[in-house]
Amino acid sequence: MKTKDRWDLAQHYEKNWWISKASELDLEFYERFANDMLAILQPYLKIESDTHILEIGSGAAGIITYLKSSYRFAIDPLENIYSSIEKFTQIRDKQVKYFNIKAEEITFENNFFDLIIMDNVLDHCEDPGKVFTQIQRVTKPGGIIYFRQNTYHAWGKFIRSAIELLKIDKGHPFSFSKSELKKSFSYHRLSVLYYKESGYLKTWLKEIKSKRFYDKIKAVLFATRDKTTFVLRKD
Repeated sequence: MKTKDRWDLAQHYEKNWWISKASELDLEFYERFANDMLAILQPYLKIESDTHILEIGSGAAGIITYLKSSYRFAIDPLENIYSSIEKFTQIRDKQVKYFNIKAEEITFENNFFDLIIMDNVLDHCEDPGKVFTQIQRVTKPGGIIYFRQNTYHAWGKFIRSAIELLKIDKGHPFSFSKSELKKSFSYHRLSVLYYKESGYLKTWLKEIKSKRFYDKIKAVLFATRDKTTFVLRKD
């Protein structure tokens, strides 16, 4: 458990990052992410006009802006910031309803959503356990959760802990291993239907070749992340 002060620090960092990068960001990656997700979900869920969808931590626009449904909702504790930046609002689908809400405090009713989207968000949250409890509560029985998260091996988590202690990486209060995530899924009665990882080596090679000093340091210290994708079902 981290303190609220640590989460507030992360939110402050995140807010300043998005504001400072707003003019130069290419937000087309959201459409690419949406297409990737739809391809993965095809065997498990067909999105129809009445499919109820929630994206947690939607950011500037979110994957959700590229989906086709009349019931699309997005929450983010920095929504007041994103909605004040014209570049972000221009790319959004105006039919999506955006709310300034934390993942730990989802205000929708029980068993409301057919699909939950959470793309590299859990490590930004204040209390991951409460987030999973809320996801389990608002997802319909048999509903689907599309979940992506960077993970770390044991040594990587150790280095991340040192980085966290020194507050070098201010934006990520938490780091996770694959086994930790899988235990959380099981505890909250979320079955894994699909799993894919990019592999540590692929990321390590990218970081060691990077021109960014911070990337090279992570590679040298072997604090490399693995990008993991899960499709979960509420039992």
